[in-house]
This record gives sequence, structure tokens and C-alpha cells, in this order.
Amino acid sequence: MSFEFKEKGNQLFKEADYAGAEEMFSQAIQKNPKEPSFFTNRAVTRLRLEKWTGAEQDSRAAIQLHGGPKATASLKSSLYLSQALLELQRPQEAYEIAIGAYRASLSVKNAQSENLSKIVLRAKQHIWAAKETSRLREMNETLASVEQLIEADLTQSLDELNKQLSNGEIGEIGFNEDQKALRGEAAKKVQNVRDAFKSASGGEIQERVVPDYLIDNITFEVMHDPVMTVSGHSFDRIGITRYLEQAPVDPVTRMPMTVKDLRPNYSLKAACEDFLDKNGWALYGLFKQGSGEDFSKVVEPTGILEWEAKAKYAAWKEVKDLAPEDAQKQYTELVNELKEKYGLKE
Repeated sequence: MSFEFKEKGNQLFKEADYAGAEEMFSQAIQKNPKEPSFFTNRAVTRLRLEKWTGAEQDSRAAIQLHGGPKATASLKSSLYLSQALLELQRPQEAYEIAIGAYRASLSVKNAQSENLSKIVLRAKQHIWAAKETSRLREMNETLASVEQLIEADLTQSLDELNKQLSNGEIGEIGFNEDQKALRGEAAKKVQNVRDAFKSASGGEIQERVVPDYLIDNITFEVMHDPVMTVSGHSFDRIGITRYLEQAPVDPVTRMPMTVKDLRPNYSLKAACEDFLDKNGWALYGLFKQGSGEDFSKVVEPTGILEWEAKAKYAAWKEVKDLAPEDAQKQYTELVNELKEKYGLKE
């Protein structure tokens, strides 16, 4: 009987009747609260309904029933959980869930790898934005005061909205819509303030942004030596090389592929070099790929760009007691070693 409710829910979901689908999955759960797929299906339905808290709870329940986050069966639920956490303004938690699931998906060649990589990148962007906010506010006390007033006003409005929800004055869908509108309005005010301070400071006070197309979807850092796969997707040479050593398939299409199938992406490399030349701060994440005493031992980055926010980032920060120019030199040498190892001309 419980699976009949699930099938009805699946059909209603396909018809975009998400409220009806949620009800069917809820009835299935009442009949059998030990079946993880019921919670997974209700989680994605609640994401469509923008019921973020409910989606988080269902995703966690499904992960637990599947045997924990390391279980292959939990990957889809981990994807939904990270999406819900992002919407709940908890990007660090979303990142930790998504990056763990992403690495697990790569090891088993799971179809969720691409979707998880997008969530990892979104989470990193949210975390980066928070760090940029701290940096900008340290640069100018007036800017900090104005933005804090905007945040205080937003918090008060959200508190009032929560009271209306608790009192039954508005429903959950209306609550989510109003909450999104309030956050959007506050974000627009902050951007207007920053634009004004940017103009007044001659461009000194401005947010630093890394374009998505410069980010490698394996290491999630700015690419240094981008290469292209047969399917036309670009990755940083070191990241994709290490990936192919473990799994000789295209990360996106899952078609068989080796290192010798990679081709240089000269136009993207030029764009990366231009960006890094003009935005030296972005290289710090690249240098953090080193581990241990020997910086030439490259591993997947375990964290985001974790430098201290400073009023003015006037000097390079040393990594592992190695000067930045030496770190870059060793990175280049490692790339050349990989080229020689696999007989690549470029």
C-alpha cells in the first residue's frame, strides 16, 4: 500500500502538482517510515515547494535510512540536503555535505557528480561572498555601519514574518515568497551602497569576483593550465590528470578517456592568466593545493580560499613557508612533469 502512495506521488510530481505529491509521499511515510526513497521523494518535492526546512529534515532522514552519508544510495539525498542548506543561508554546511558527496560520487562514477559539483561551486560562492563582506567592512567603518543597519532591518522584518507564520496569518508558501522578496530587497540595497562607495573611493572599495568559467569543476579553484576533454569541457590539467588516473572516463559524459585525449584550451588559458595577473589574490587557492613539507606534492584542496580578511591585501601570504613565486614555479614544474610522463607536447 505504501508504494502505491509513492507511485501516485511520482505521477503528481511529473504533473507539477507538488502539493498533491507531497501529500502522497507523506501518506507513504506514515505507512512505512523505514523506506528511504519516500523521504528522498518528499525532499525534492519540498524543494520545489520551497519548504527548505522540511526538505532538510527529509534529506537527513533518507541519508540515515540509507546507512549514512558515505553510502552510494545517499548521494541523491545529500544533493537535496545541500540545496536546502543553501536556501537556509547555511553555505558552510552545504559545502561540507556537497563536497563529501561529490568526492564519493567520483569514486563510484555516479551520475550525480555534475549536479553535486554545481552545488559545491554555489556554496563556495556564498562563503566567498561572506568573506568579501568582512573584508570590505574592515576597509571602511562607514560602509560597515550602513550595511549593518540594512541587515538589522532585514532581521526585524524576517522576525515579524516568522510571527505571522506561527500565528497562521500566512502559509508556508507565502512565507517563503515574502522571505525571498525581503532578502532580495536587502541584497539590492547592499549592492547600491557598495556601488556608491566604489565610486567614491575610486574603485578601491569593491567586491572581488571570480568568474564561473575560470573555475575548475574538480578542484573548484581558478584554473592555471586548462585543458579540454573530448566532450568539450575544460578542467585544470593537474585536477583532471589525477582524476583520470583513478577513473579513466570523462567526468561529464562517462565515456572512456585517457590523459592523452586531453587538448590545451589556449583561449581559456589566456583568460585565466589575464585574470590571475590582474587579481593576484586569486592565486592563493592555487598555492593551497600543496601539502606537507614538499609543496610539489599536489592534492585536492580540502577547503575554500581561507586567507584572513584584511583591510588592504597589500602582500602575498606565504604558504607552507614557501614564497609565492617559488610555489608558482614548483606548480609549473609539476605540470611539465605530467606532460613528460604522458608524452604530451602541450
